[in-house]
Amino acid sequence: MAVKEIRISIEDFNNDKVPEVLLEFYDKKKELEFSTSVSASKKKGVYDKVDVKGDADGDGDFDPADDKKFIRLAAAAAEMLK
Repeated sequence: MAVKEIRISIEDFNNDKVPEVLLEFYDKKKELEFSTSVSASKKKGVYDKVDVKGDADGDGDFDPADDKKFIRLAAAAAEMLK
């Protein structure tokens, strides 16, 4: 049984050929703990915008390092799921 679960969904909501990525984090009881979406703010297709701030690394704060982790996960998922 998994202690944590991440569900990843991608869809191009704004038709710019760069899908937005939804990240959902669940606990071992399958209850949603946190969700956020990641998108590209420019047409270049580079993920750079995190919708809801969260503590990705568990250090107790919401900072640029957390955003970077969400962005890297979203970029990898988008590449694999396209």
